[in-house]
Amino acid sequence: MLILTMSLSGSVIFLAIVLCAVFGKRVISPGWVYGMLRLDLLFFCLPLPEYNSGYKYGLFRILGIRRQWDMKDIVTANFIGIEESGRIHISFQTYIVVIWAVWVCGLLLAAVRNLQKYREVKLLKENPRVSQSDYLAVFDRVKKEVGVSRGVTLLLASDAETVCTIGVFRKYVIVPESGLTEEEIYFSLKHELIHVKRADVAWRYLGMFAVLLHWFNPLAYLYFYAMSLYCEQSCDAILVRNIDRAARKRYGELIIKMSQDGGLGKWKYQAYLNGGKTMIKRRLINMLECGKKRRFERVVSLALGAMILFGGSLTVCAYEAPQVVRDVDAAMFDQTHDEQAALEVSVAELCYSEETVLEFTEFVAEDGTSYNLTEMQNSNVERAGCIHSYVDGHIKIHHKYSDGSCKTDYYFADVCEKCGYAWNKGYAHTETSTKCTH
Repeated sequence: MLILTMSLSGSVIFLAIVLCAVFGKRVISPGWVYGMLRLDLLFFCLPLPEYNSGYKYGLFRILGIRRQWDMKDIVTANFIGIEESGRIHISFQTYIVVIWAVWVCGLLLAAVRNLQKYREVKLLKENPRVSQSDYLAVFDRVKKEVGVSRGVTLLLASDAETVCTIGVFRKYVIVPESGLTEEEIYFSLKHELIHVKRADVAWRYLGMFAVLLHWFNPLAYLYFYAMSLYCEQSCDAILVRNIDRAARKRYGELIIKMSQDGGLGKWKYQAYLNGGKTMIKRRLINMLECGKKRRFERVVSLALGAMILFGGSLTVCAYEAPQVVRDVDAAMFDQTHDEQAALEVSVAELCYSEETVLEFTEFVAEDGTSYNLTEMQNSNVERAGCIHSYVDGHIKIHHKYSDGSCKTDYYFADVCEKCGYAWNKGYAHTETSTKCTH
């Protein structure tokens, strides 16, 4: 099932990132962890396993792995059949349908549960704009320092003494009406504008989307918490990069001052200065210890990132897409136990050209051995009971034209040297000749 493979891929990469963050914290920065967690969203949110066939085949060729397949009984396979008339037949096993139904129901319930909190966040945009000159002066100065030019509105908090950022396209920074010194206003606004520049609220929404898709996976919730934690830690690291230890302590005191547990339950949809006690404790420790990374540490971080992404990407190979069988006779679906019929359909897909005369179909193994597929597949070998022994190579489909020219299409394929069953892996290249010499 596609969603399960996506969940597996995202979870494996997430666990690898966490292990690196825990055991390599002296070398790995919070910014690296946050960046890797954002990349992990590709595996959680995109159906990459659906397009794994070329990647899988390329890896096997590089690693020198020869795959062995057994002939599948189409009764137990998940497939989609398309007749010549365009009529579609879908045959999925019952457990697949049940899993999809449960997943959809859970997704809808999770979406409804989060909709109310999202609406509460939208109401914050109706707060009054800041008119205090001291706020506005610091706001303009910090915008220039951070590199944010426009598209940010400064609003007053009406129900909580906190600082946060909301909005994906139109950004809003919300600050308390009073109670902050000029330095605290500076720290608060700089923290939030760093979030604005990095589009952290948009990334938070994508993280929430991943949680909704994988509501059944406990690691998805842990992933979202880790993403929130390292988002704040990396933001703190940027802010304190060029200030002394005394100023870092004052900034830490501001975070403690504005901390709150739980709040209004809207933290999922905003980037914020405060947080829970555990999160704040980790942020303060990291903030006091963080420093400029050396070149060696940056190289190690890049190497680890590449290894994690490559290793995690191997999990997409676990997915097997439903078979799509085209241009078949309706009688096939009344005799789905007949694997011979299924095989003939698969071979017939290769003969797609109506304007050419198919002279021969040949398979050439990597060692140069040639196999005549037509003769092998018309033999009396019982394919349904064949324990296949595959060889790697190319299928050559030769087309001869009436003017004497020809073309040969090559496909990556594996063929059983016993019964001639062909596993077509995709198009390779085409060779043409003005005069056929075959």
